[in-house]
Amino acid sequence: MFLDFSQLDGDLLNQYRYVFNHAFPEVIFQSEVVGSCWTKVEQYFPDFQRILIGSAGQLIGFINTLPLKLDVELGNLPAEGWDWLMQKGISDFEDGSDPNCLGGLQVVVAKEHQGKGFSKTLIVEGQRIQRQLQFRNFIIPIRPTLKHKHPKVSMLNYLKKQENDKIYDPWIRTHVKTGAKIIGVCSKSMHIQAKLSYWEKLLDQRITETGDYQIPGALNLVRIDIETGHGEYLEENIWINHPLD
Repeated sequence: MFLDFSQLDGDLLNQYRYVFNHAFPEVIFQSEVVGSCWTKVEQYFPDFQRILIGSAGQLIGFINTLPLKLDVELGNLPAEGWDWLMQKGISDFEDGSDPNCLGGLQVVVAKEHQGKGFSKTLIVEGQRIQRQLQFRNFIIPIRPTLKHKHPKVSMLNYLKKQENDKIYDPWIRTHVKTGAKIIGVCSKSMHIQAKLSYWEKLLDQRITETGDYQIPGALNLVRIDIETGHGEYLEENIWINHPLD
């Protein structure tokens, strides 16, 4: 059974918040875009936040989407990926623009329910919203599941990686199997900056040299500058599109 965000009772809302807060590495929640925009996503687009509930009333997972007015060709989607998608959907709503495209922000399955095919169920639910609204495109800047194990590899090279003649990353494979077309890399999909003290706490070590550092769960290396006392993380994602059948 699927519910939208406005239909969640207190218990399910608590489950939703818990799964949401444990779905990604800590560095993602340092994003200013997440901090400033996520509440608006839930407020403006409750019908586009679809939560899968099991027969015992437990939260299995959810897909977060929003509508937007896509006014560029798919091949020219911005390098800013996820940050752009979030901000574009919100600004279009506030400006009263008529949407013509569905944007996917994330698909999350609770850890205890992973590996059972529910991620595909959630993608299909996103496609159902797309069909219902007759949006030609359903674009998503996806975050490959295993990329954090290869932070020194560019996303372009990672995208080409294969194993047993199949696409290496399971999350990319899942989308392709459900009809997605790969558009390309969005090289600045999430832009995260923080003071040196934040990165030292995250790494549990003192940082004394400028350089690139591997952060737990990050898809790319973080550039830390001792002179400025700041670190910058640019996360690469992959633009994909689910065209309307």
